[in-house]
Amino acid sequence: MVHVLRIKIFKFYTPLNVDKFLRRKDSSSRTDDEEPSTSVTKKPKEGSEKKYDEDYIKYGFSWCGDETAPRPQCIICGDQLSNESMVPSKLKGHLYSSHPSCANKDKQYFKRCLEQNKKQKKFMKSAVTVSEKALEASYHVAKLIARQKKPHTVDETLIKPACI
Repeated sequence: MVHVLRIKIFKFYTPLNVDKFLRRKDSSSRTDDEEPSTSVTKKPKEGSEKKYDEDYIKYGFSWCGDETAPRPQCIICGDQLSNESMVPSKLKGHLYSSHPSCANKDKQYFKRCLEQNKKQKKFMKSAVTVSEKALEASYHVAKLIARQKKPHTVDETLIKPACI
């Protein structure tokens, strides 16, 4: 009995019976010079980039990057989303999921946060950059010390205290 059952199951799963479950294009409609079609991902159309709307500030988003293809940037955490995410539903979703405490804030709150971020960026840029004159003087001093064949500890003991 078991042997007969195995034969029946084996006969059911033969390649001829499996073919009826597969969907295939009719090969007779294709000419010999045509190649079979392959799946190709479609590229987005040129100029399909979404534009930033000033009302997106109420969802806590500003924009960054190129003006032709701006990317939404969260004012609170600084996350940059893709251009395709520049729709109110996705911006709102980020606000409610990542920053639920800020979800009921008004537009003025986010504008103040944006201004603070801009001021902070400006301050950090000025604090980190070294003036060109100071950099040039440092290179000139290092060159003079090297020409005199003195150890570079001279600038640490003599010149650095004079600069501070």
